Amino acid sequence: MKKFPYIWIFLLVLYGCIEEIPIETQLKTNLIAEDVLVVEATITDEFKNQEVFLSRGKSFANDRTSNKERNAEVVVNNEQGESFRFFEQEPGRYVSESAFAAQIGVEYQLAIMTSNGASYQSETNRVMGSSTIDNIYAERITSDNGAEGMAIFVDSSNPEESLNDYRYTYEETYKIIAPNWNPLEFQVTREQIETIFDPSTGEVLEVLFPDVTLVPRTQEEQTCFNTVFSNEIILSNGTVLNDNEVQGNLIRFINRQNPILSHRYSILVKQFLQSIEAGKFYRTLQQFSQIENLFSEVQPGFLEGNISAVENENAPAIGFFNVASVTEKRLFFSYEDFFLGEPLPPYFGTVNCSAFIAPRLGNPERDGPVPPGPAGCGGALSLTELIALQDIAYYDFSNIGLCQGPYFVTQRECGDCTALGSNVVPEFWIEE
Repeated sequence: MKKFPYIWIFLLVLYGCIEEIPIETQLKTNLIAEDVLVVEATITDEFKNQEVFLSRGKSFANDRTSNKERNAEVVVNNEQGESFRFFEQEPGRYVSESAFAAQIGVEYQLAIMTSNGASYQSETNRVMGSSTIDNIYAERITSDNGAEGMAIFVDSSNPEESLNDYRYTYEETYKIIAPNWNPLEFQVTREQIETIFDPSTGEVLEVLFPDVTLVPRTQEEQTCFNTVFSNEIILSNGTVLNDNEVQGNLIRFINRQNPILSHRYSILVKQFLQSIEAGKFYRTLQQFSQIENLFSEVQPGFLEGNISAVENENAPAIGFFNVASVTEKRLFFSYEDFFLGEPLPPYFGTVNCSAFIAPRLGNPERDGPVPPGPAGCGGALSLTELIALQDIAYYDFSNIGLCQGPYFVTQRECGDCTALGSNVVPEFWIEE
């Protein structure tokens, strides 16, 4: 764990949001590392099926991907003689066979045996107490780099006054409203038979041409919801008022141009009360995630976890087995609460929500003439092919008489919100 490459591997595997840095080949050659087991394990006082994540880092110089660690044996033991076995629910994700909650004052230890016979164990760890989220609130601010947007803050406290070091995760859910939604949608049919004259044979032939009709939509596709989970290290960073209160912990900043703010937004914040050792580990890891400091502010060997190989020193591991109490709180707000009368953010990504004439259907009885110019009738694919690929949605009728004739279409994301989220309303969702 004293080697610099291991820190890189942990950052690349556990925090995929960090961008690649162009590094000279000679430097890369010097950073070749052995396979490293990467462990992400936080056991909480929530009664639930707990989770442990295992992956394998490869040589930094030759392979910047991570491989999920398969077929390992994972067990959490406590000082009371209880053992909680985990099974591999999906590659690299191990879930306890039964639900359990970490008890205050009880020591727990993680044990891992990989498929190649290497054994690892953590130092013992325990819940340090309980904490509360006293308040969660949103403010319209301008960030340090001049961006305007919404900041999510949390005020926290520990009634026992023993520790006020917190780590946070969140899951955010936002409403999506398709701007070009229409209650009708395309339905492709193959039933239109046309008669054509074949001049080469002099015969009259019956030909089956593709066709489309309009039918009422069969499911909700105007309003949807999407949920995204945090993937960054968020630690307490607010103002300490006394021994047990920290106010103004910044959890999330959302640029006002981000479309997730467009309608209604919700965030569920989870607060973990962590030990001093866990706090040091995550703060060092957070420091390494600051790209500009990777080769200067933090020196190799500073990242000390609490997981190690039992016998084989050549089987290194990186990670921290954390046992923590957790509390959570949810916040809702709408765009007009803070940006009343102001334009909505741009729609998602590079989606172009303008309407355009539908491309040719391939049926001479229904297709209109091709307009002049390079645009033609929208490219090589026909209307029925684009419908099958779920690339477009019906927008409106057209009387222009070109290409396919009576239809305007739009990108599917603009007319069908299920391209961006789920049409199932979350159970926790509330409107104003």
